[in-house]
Amino acid sequence: MSRKREIKNHVELLQKGNRGLYGLSLLVGVITGVIVSIYRYGLGVAGNLREHYISREFLTNPSKLLLIWGIFIVIGLFVDYLSRKFPTTGGSGIPQVKALILRKLDYIFWIKELLVKFFGGLLGIGAGLSLGREGPSVQLGSYIGYGFTKIFKRNYTDEKYLVTAGSSAGLAGAFGAPLAGVVFSMEELHRFFSSKLIICTFLASICSNFVARRIFGMDPSFNLNVKYPTDVNPYFQFLFFIVFGIVIAFFGKLFTVSLVKTQDIFKDIKLPRSIKISSVMTLSFIICFIMPDITGGGHHLVEELPHLNQTILFLLLVFVVKLLFTTISYATGFQGGIFLPMLVLGAILGKIYALTLITTFNLHSDFVIHYMILGMAGFFVAVVRAPITGVILILEMTGSFDHLLAIATVSIVAYYITDILKLEPIYEILYDRMPKKKIEDDLEEDRHEHHEKTLICIPVSAESEFDEKLIRDVAWPKNTLVVAIRRGETEYIPKGSSKILAGDVLVLLLPEKQADKLNETLFKMGTSH
Repeated sequence: MSRKREIKNHVELLQKGNRGLYGLSLLVGVITGVIVSIYRYGLGVAGNLREHYISREFLTNPSKLLLIWGIFIVIGLFVDYLSRKFPTTGGSGIPQVKALILRKLDYIFWIKELLVKFFGGLLGIGAGLSLGREGPSVQLGSYIGYGFTKIFKRNYTDEKYLVTAGSSAGLAGAFGAPLAGVVFSMEELHRFFSSKLIICTFLASICSNFVARRIFGMDPSFNLNVKYPTDVNPYFQFLFFIVFGIVIAFFGKLFTVSLVKTQDIFKDIKLPRSIKISSVMTLSFIICFIMPDITGGGHHLVEELPHLNQTILFLLLVFVVKLLFTTISYATGFQGGIFLPMLVLGAILGKIYALTLITTFNLHSDFVIHYMILGMAGFFVAVVRAPITGVILILEMTGSFDHLLAIATVSIVAYYITDILKLEPIYEILYDRMPKKKIEDDLEEDRHEHHEKTLICIPVSAESEFDEKLIRDVAWPKNTLVVAIRRGETEYIPKGSSKILAGDVLVLLLPEKQADKLNETLFKMGTSH
C-alpha cells in the first residue's frame, strides 16, 4: 500500500497547476533577454574595437604591433584558463544543455559558470576567433532557467521546462527569432512536442525577443534587400533548388568531418597547451589583418556579400579559410558556437552557386541574395539535421516569407541527402564526445534502490522501440515503473496490457540514484528509429 501511495503522490505532484511554472518561464525569458542582449551588444563593441585598433597602418609601427599581438595571446591564455577551470562552459553550450536535460551534467556553480560563459565568449570572439554568439546565448539562458529552479526550489520535472525555456529565450534574443527558439528546443533538445513545453518556451522566447527588440530595434537580424527572382521558368527554378540541396549536403558533411577531425588533431598535437593556444591566437591576429571579414561570427560578412564584387575563385578561398578558421577556433574549447559561422558558410556557398547560374544562364543579379538565403538554411539543415528549425530561423532572420517554398525545398533535399550519407547531427556528435557526469556502478545503484524516487517523462516517436508495444512486452531497465501515459490532454494509469502509441509521453518512476544513467537510455528507446 505504501508503494501505491508513493506513486499516487508523485502523479499528483506531476498534475499540479502550472501557473507558477508559467510565471517563472516569463521571468526567465525577461532576464535571459536582458543578459543575452548585453552579451550581443558587447560583442558588437568588441568587433568595433578590433576593427579600429587592428588596421594595416599598424604594420608600420612594430611596437604597437607587438603590443596588440601580446594582448591577443594573453586573452587566449586567460580564456583557456577559464575553460579548463569551468569545463561545462566550453564550446558551443548546446551539447551541455542537452546533457543537463538528460541529467548527464550539473551546473554545480551556476552563477560562476554563467559569468565565465559570458565574459569568456566576449573575450574569445572579441579577439577575432571564428565563433558564434548563438550557442553561448542558448547556454546563458539555460543557466538562468537552472538558477530559477534552485532559487524557487522546483522539482526535476520543472527544471527541464525552465532550462528549456531559458535556452529558447537565449536563441530568440541572439537572433530576434522567437519562433525558431521554440522549435529548436523541441526539435533539437527534446525531440517531442507537448502543450506545457510549447507554452513555457513560447512565453520565455517572446519575452526575450521583446527585450532584445527594445535594444536593437524591430529590423530582422540580417539586413538584406530580399527580392524573390521571377524571371526564370518555375520548373527550372525547382530543378536549381534540388541541385543546390544536393551540393550543399556534401559541403555540410565536409564541415562536420572537418570540425571533428580538427578537434582530434588539436588534442593529439604533442605540444604544451599554452603553445597551442598561443598559436591559434597568433593565427587570429594575422587573419584580423589580412582577411578581417572572416573574423568573429561573420554576421557583417553576410550583409556585405551581396554588394561585394568577388570572383567565384575568391569566394571559394574565403569559404575554405572561414571553414578552417572556424574548426580551429572551436577546437580550442573556448566559449563560442558554430551556429552563426555555419550560416556564413552557407551564404558564401549560395553566392557561389548564384554566380555560377548567372554566368551560365545569363540570369539577373537578384539570384545572389536569393541563393544566399537558401544556402544559409540548407547548410544549417545539412549540419544540424533540424529542418523545421532551419526553415523558420532563416525566415525570421531575413524578415521575408517569399522564399518559404524555395527554402523548404532546398532544406528537405539537403536533409534527405545527408540521411543517405548517414551523417549524424553535429550537436549529437559533440554531445557524445563531451565528458559527462560519472555514473555509479550497478552495485551502488542496488544499494540505493529503496531511497528517494524521481519522475521522468519520455516522449514516444513513430517506429521507436516503444511504438505499438504493450507495456508488458517492453524490456524495461531494472527498477523502472510506468506510472502514467499522457495521450493528448488525457493522462491515465496504464496496465500491462496497455498499448504505447507514437505521440504518447510516458511518465516513469525511477530511483533517484539511477535516474542519471537510465534517463538517456530510455530517451533513446523512445525516440530512436
